[in-house]
Amino acid sequence: MEEKLGAERHTPGEFSHDLEALDMEIVRHAVICQVRLFDPGVIGHVLNDNALVCGDHHPKAFETLRGLLYLHFEMQKELTQAYGVANAEQIIHRVREHLLPRIGDQMDLLFRPGR
Repeated sequence: MEEKLGAERHTPGEFSHDLEALDMEIVRHAVICQVRLFDPGVIGHVLNDNALVCGDHHPKAFETLRGLLYLHFEMQKELTQAYGVANAEQIIHRVREHLLPRIGDQMDLLFRPGR
């Protein structure tokens, strides 16, 4: 993967680290609110500020979750602009693969579609 140079660009390693930290915070706030992010339409509801998707009422955590999701999508956009679609997808895939064992069974149960 070719690194883009310039003061405004992150290296792929920096993007991976930042995205991983961001995604862990998204997971943490989703657990607090009991939001099943991977069910169809749920992310859209969160982004549209519809807290009815929460299994547990935590307004501050939901607000933070919503902001973190916007930030996640902005980071993906920056990553794609800096490195192209294929390389961005590769970095995102590596981050997710690294996070899966750290998330544990609790997230698997929470995010399993149709639960």
